[in-house]
Amino acid sequence: MADRIKGITVQIGGDTTGLSKALSGVNKELSSTESQLKDVERLLKLDPGNTKLMEQKQRLLAEAVGETKSKLDTLKEAEKQVQQQFAEGKVSQQQYEGLQREISATQTKLETLEAQARQTGSVAAQQLDHVGGKLQAFGGTMSAAGTALLPVTAAVTAAGTAAVTTTAAFDEQMSAVRSISGATGESFDRLREKALEMGAKTAFSATEAAQALEYMAAAGWSTEDMLAGIEGVMAAAAASGEDLALTSDILTDGLTAFGMGAEDADRFANVLVAAGNASNTSVAMMGETFQYAGSVCGALGISLEDASVAAGLMANSGIKASQAGTTLRAGLTNLVKPTKAMKAAMEAYNISIHTTEDGSVDLMATMESLRSGLGGLDETTRAAALASIFGKDAMSGWAAVVTATDEDFRTLTEAIYGCSGAAAAASEVRLDN
Repeated sequence: MADRIKGITVQIGGDTTGLSKALSGVNKELSSTESQLKDVERLLKLDPGNTKLMEQKQRLLAEAVGETKSKLDTLKEAEKQVQQQFAEGKVSQQQYEGLQREISATQTKLETLEAQARQTGSVAAQQLDHVGGKLQAFGGTMSAAGTALLPVTAAVTAAGTAAVTTTAAFDEQMSAVRSISGATGESFDRLREKALEMGAKTAFSATEAAQALEYMAAAGWSTEDMLAGIEGVMAAAAASGEDLALTSDILTDGLTAFGMGAEDADRFANVLVAAGNASNTSVAMMGETFQYAGSVCGALGISLEDASVAAGLMANSGIKASQAGTTLRAGLTNLVKPTKAMKAAMEAYNISIHTTEDGSVDLMATMESLRSGLGGLDETTRAAALASIFGKDAMSGWAAVVTATDEDFRTLTEAIYGCSGAAAAASEVRLDN
């Protein structure tokens, strides 16, 4: 990691410091947590029914997720500064790309830890699985029943204690939903019942469903909006394997950025899942892309589907997540309000920004114009034209849009535009085990 970001200096908390030094503390904590986690996992192999070890594993996984998120936040904050430094020639391309790789590696690590935390499940569920195996093992040994029941009774007691703890966690989470949403009486009861229903019929717990509701409430959704939208959110999370609360945050933020409402939650979920399945990206990465470019797309009236096609094509060339977002945003800004040099290059190759009848930007028609005007050029001429129109920082992402094969362009477009029910279908397949 240190080699990837060696020599990069940023401002963090008002202090100018080396990025490696800024991350040294969280890296040390993360290393310690991972060491403890490995030790617990080794001991669990020897004693898989040990509830104390299970509790430690859950706690350590939660700590590792938190520490990795903290590291990722610092890297992303640094990325904004390094992009500007790169544009000004203050950091090399090698340093800039090294930071991008470090962000990608940390994102992947976070997703892995979150998946492990979900798979670990509650102590109660794991303990009951363990007890179930023991019950089968001693099925015919009634002569020793009095002695054999002692460990089972202790295990069930431990499971019961864990169940009480789980209920308390759910109630606490629903209290957060009530506080933020302002729901009371029948409205709150309906939200509570919906969270319990989702916990019963999906791969997620009722507490996780309540966490998703909290993000929806924070986005200003009404009770009816939350009740209507949560199934789409949970289907997207299950289909992609992403953290449920994170998926809820992605969808609520994305809908707001594109000027869409809660009634579009299913559509948004289906598009993100389809883009993730049909290109080299994921729901989390698409969410990060739209964190940077969504508001610009929304302001220009660009459809979610067209923006997703562009992001998917960029992802297929290795430009994804925040990098795709900044590239998409910069390119759209240049197309809509070009400088004299940019406008001259666009006119030279018969490229124009296309709009719909209501004045919104038609990104699909604009991409087709770019592909038609630049696709047939030799590589050197095309690179020069892309640099003139989009600038050096954004040209690589838009080159991916221009140079994608007709088959890849058509396949991705059809997958995204024909994605109705994609989240639910992918969720069923992923959970059919």
